[in-house]
Amino acid sequence: MPVLAHLSAGTAALTLALAPAAPRPLPAESEIPGGYYEAMDLRRDDEPPDGDKQVTLGSVLFALGLIQAGGGLSSYVTATPRYCASVYGATVSDQTCSGLRIYGIVGIAFGGLMAATGASFLGWGLIQRKQHRKWMRERGLAIGPLLGPGQRGLAIGLRF
Repeated sequence: MPVLAHLSAGTAALTLALAPAAPRPLPAESEIPGGYYEAMDLRRDDEPPDGDKQVTLGSVLFALGLIQAGGGLSSYVTATPRYCASVYGATVSDQTCSGLRIYGIVGIAFGGLMAATGASFLGWGLIQRKQHRKWMRERGLAIGPLLGPGQRGLAIGLRF
């Protein structure tokens, strides 16, 4: 059994030693052979992103951030010394109330950051949506009157 392991290891080493070298890849800045264009080079006016993903993500993060911040605020207010004993019972300690206040502060901070991130994504997506709608108006369906000698009607053009 050990002889078989040495034999296969030796065969693999010999095969690697006698194998030809792998061809070198083309440099990254080299052109496509033959002077041909890539498909994306032929397109001059690409469709801008529609922003739907950013709007969806932003609206979800913004709403959840507001809920988290509101929950943290209510936790902080109920843990203040004025309300803590009446909300959590007369036997609650001051240390428990201060811990609950810290929990509320963390909730407010986390919710505020999440709402701010959501608002940023929402604004970004709405800007992209506006640009996409402008692009579609300029290049989409064209309807106009068809008037000429002996011709009257409606001309419809569709670009895609």
